[in-house]
Amino acid sequence: MNDSAVVVFTARGFDRLLSDGGSGSWVLSERRALRCKYVVCVQNRDPADNHNNDWGGVSEPHKNAFFIGKISDVVVSPEWDGTRPTRWLIRVSEYAKVEYPNMWDGARNPVAYSSLSGLGIDENALNFNKMPDVDVRSPEIVSEDEPYPDGLSIQQAKILLSKKYEVSVESIEIIIRA
Repeated sequence: MNDSAVVVFTARGFDRLLSDGGSGSWVLSERRALRCKYVVCVQNRDPADNHNNDWGGVSEPHKNAFFIGKISDVVVSPEWDGTRPTRWLIRVSEYAKVEYPNMWDGARNPVAYSSLSGLGIDENALNFNKMPDVDVRSPEIVSEDEPYPDGLSIQQAKILLSKKYEVSVESIEIIIRA
């Protein structure tokens, strides 16, 4: 059974997740998050992260999992300002309001990957509700052209390395082991 989950430590509360259409603005692997079935939101009440409880509408006790959503998509966050790294919104089609205490292990990165079973959550015990319709307007991502879409030749790599390290092309050896 696929009960894979993105687990996020968020300063946004329950109502904010509903009005945003999911959980964002995360720096994460879009592809990896899309392979997950669920997002598990764990409340972060640390004043350094949630601007004195007034920014994200925190609603639950610190480190409590309070929202589990079925991931429908991962899109560029409407709050992303166009700088790198890209920030993502995990869109949710259905959600369950839950209460699981002490679900954050203190990791510094607020995004982790796990599974419901790994977190001790029984997938079959969850009561899901339809997520409200939210019009999410993601900014356009302007992709930078790949300078070498077919990869580099050995000679091109030598030239670039010689420029980077300010040495002659002849002094660079590249060995490929297959």
